[in-house]
Amino acid sequence: MSLSEEVRPLNVHLPRKIGLIGGLSYPSTLTYYARLNQRVNQRLGRAHSARIVLESLDFQPIAQQLATREDLAVIGTLQAAARRLVEAGAEVVALCCNTVHKFAPAIEAGLRVPLINICQCTAQHCAEHGYGKVALMGSAFTMEEPFYRDRFARFGVNAVVPSAADRLFMQRAIESELSVGNVPVTTRDRFVAIAQELCGHGAEALVLACTEIPLVLRAGDVDVPVIDTVELHCAAIVQAAFAQPLPPERNVPCAVPS
Repeated sequence: MSLSEEVRPLNVHLPRKIGLIGGLSYPSTLTYYARLNQRVNQRLGRAHSARIVLESLDFQPIAQQLATREDLAVIGTLQAAARRLVEAGAEVVALCCNTVHKFAPAIEAGLRVPLINICQCTAQHCAEHGYGKVALMGSAFTMEEPFYRDRFARFGVNAVVPSAADRLFMQRAIESELSVGNVPVTTRDRFVAIAQELCGHGAEALVLACTEIPLVLRAGDVDVPVIDTVELHCAAIVQAAFAQPLPPERNVPCAVPS
């Protein structure tokens, strides 16, 4: 076989360019990058990888604005990032963070390409698997604000959350430890205890609705299925990137793994 034959392009359907709003936090963005590339390579083989453009934001000012309820400032930052991704050629956009999906409607309203919504993917997955009640663990904003629970309710799923004291502990751990890749044993033990207590009250599945929580919780820590929202999200992003033709709706139905 000649060199020209070896490098001749294959007649394959290449995926659309994926735009990621990351840095929220950086460890979870690394997970997104790895999983998206793995999924694209599994579909195309050889040395294929995902076509990704990344807008990596500084999470500290956004975290501060979230804490002080400066919603318009956060929305402005995310909208500007989304526009830059589209200008760079992104044909599908995703937020690499559960918490900021509170602002997803405002972000997608100004986009001419689909925004793949992690809340939609997760709620749809739970409904398709027949879960009527799930335990929801995430940032304090995700557990206390209605945007996630309302999405579950649309699919007939009831989401229950930890106590106020546990939510406070989780938020502090996410901000000061998990978001920088630091996972002390004592923190993991507390997360496991919270999950076990929550699942002991009739929850049929545990939803890890924070991109950092899989660093401390995993399947086997509880006696019910553990749902990693990042995995569902990545599957839906790749599905949209390969879709023919690309759905015109902003809130694209998610094809998620079983």
